Amino acid sequence: MEKQTKIRYGTEKAIQYILAPGSDSELSELEDDDDCVDEVAANECCEADNPESDDSDVDDSEETTPVFKWKKKEPEAIDVSFSGAEFTLPDNVHELSPFSYFKMFWDDTITQNIVEQTNLYSVQQTGSSISTTKDEIEKLIGLQMKMGIVKMPNYELYWEKELRYEPIASVMPSKRYKKLRQFLHVNDNSKKDDPDNKDNRLYKVLPVIEGVRQNCLKVEPEISHSIDEQIIPAKTKYSGIRQYNPKKPTKWGFKNFVRAGKSGMIYDFFIYAGAKSTGQEKCTSESVVLKLCESLAKNCNHLLFFDNWFATLPLMLKLKSLGYPTTATVRANRIAKCPLKSEKQLKKDGRGSFDYRTDDTSSKKVKRWDGKAKKHVDVKCPDVVCQYNESMGGVDLADMLIALYRTKIKTKRWYLKVLFHCVDIAKVNAWILYRRHCDMGKVPKKQQQPLLDFNIAIAESLIKCGKSGMARKRGRPSLEEAELRATAEKRGRKPDTPLPAKVIRLDSSHHWPEYKESKNRCRHCKLGFSRVYCDKCNVCLCLSNARNCFRDFHTL
Repeated sequence: MEKQTKIRYGTEKAIQYILAPGSDSELSELEDDDDCVDEVAANECCEADNPESDDSDVDDSEETTPVFKWKKKEPEAIDVSFSGAEFTLPDNVHELSPFSYFKMFWDDTITQNIVEQTNLYSVQQTGSSISTTKDEIEKLIGLQMKMGIVKMPNYELYWEKELRYEPIASVMPSKRYKKLRQFLHVNDNSKKDDPDNKDNRLYKVLPVIEGVRQNCLKVEPEISHSIDEQIIPAKTKYSGIRQYNPKKPTKWGFKNFVRAGKSGMIYDFFIYAGAKSTGQEKCTSESVVLKLCESLAKNCNHLLFFDNWFATLPLMLKLKSLGYPTTATVRANRIAKCPLKSEKQLKKDGRGSFDYRTDDTSSKKVKRWDGKAKKHVDVKCPDVVCQYNESMGGVDLADMLIALYRTKIKTKRWYLKVLFHCVDIAKVNAWILYRRHCDMGKVPKKQQQPLLDFNIAIAESLIKCGKSGMARKRGRPSLEEAELRATAEKRGRKPDTPLPAKVIRLDSSHHWPEYKESKNRCRHCKLGFSRVYCDKCNVCLCLSNARNCFRDFHTL
């Protein structure tokens, strides 16, 4: 047996050997991973329908990580001035209504596809078509949007006598609504087993996803973009893509990776369907970022922001080479042994302390709450952290705006959850684009429509624009209705009927004059009184030899 030769090192040489890249010394084990366990668990999720997790983490081995020489010095100044196209204001911006903005993201092609597939599915299931139309599907979407604003425990209550809600119940009979829900479909089931579609778990709802996504890509992008995950709430089984996130507010649902602007505008997204699904075989945290950036112009200095689930140093270098300046938080086990101060040492140094290596050293004062002093105090904060906090919340903002008036539907068919989430993306993006145009046109904030009014206008337009009047109750009016009408007349003041949206008033469709016993002031000229009402708009209008307010109201 050969005798082993002992090698002696001096102090300086020993330190160089220990800190050399690829060294497996005990010093490398001092980097404790326990501090980020909770955060990893909060960001990663397991697939409930498939025990094998497809969200594999990025390999951080030394074989793929470049060698970094860390120095504590100010980095060289980098020009990150934006060189892309600026926003343009449409020439017809004053003619655009909330419905017009919504149609930019949810166009007629998407609706027409749903009409065809719904009729086809009803034939496949029953042998006869339910013969739905584009107008009827738009009414259904409008009803669902209103149900997201005025919530009830179940949809049947909107038609019940005790809790009847007229803006919904008068649109279509409950039986027809149930039938449309039953056969609502997006893609042809008979082609699901074709070789090209067999492994695509999103096949059932793919036309809607791609239709909305392509329309989102047409919007002029902002300078700052954040990338994050979004959860589509759903507990429906048998989808094969449902995720369980134990530490998230929404624990069950479908994971949607999103690239959004600082304003909350969603520019690109894709729904995670697992490694077994077509096109998602290598869906690592790095590949998610690169995939969402494919549709973003390169070398224009679009600023990217994302959290530590995505961030690795090789990814940052890759994005830099593509012309995307990036700011992100990074996990302690992904910093290539950068000799930063430990979290324990930073806590010991006090609030506002920080350490850096080859990063921006400029800083500013920020307000933070001091629990001991019970007041806000000034805390020194690196400028790069301020930029991250300011621009990272784009996806969260979009998620919050969607959650405010989410278009909910209780169903076991998981793809309908995704379908109406795409409706929500379309209506929120429409509102943000409307606000952008208002700001460019210097319209005061107080004169801009809030999200709630904007959503109501879209729903009303989907239900009424270009369509016939509301479904009417057959038979004689009930005694209860007669009593309510008599009580209102005794009070001497009748409830005001809101004016219809301009896009509905001028759609030149199904506006018929109707004669009523009660006389009211004209809603157009405000001078005359008339017994003539518009059957669709439900407003009183003059129609006589002297004045034709009925015509003027629907044309001017």
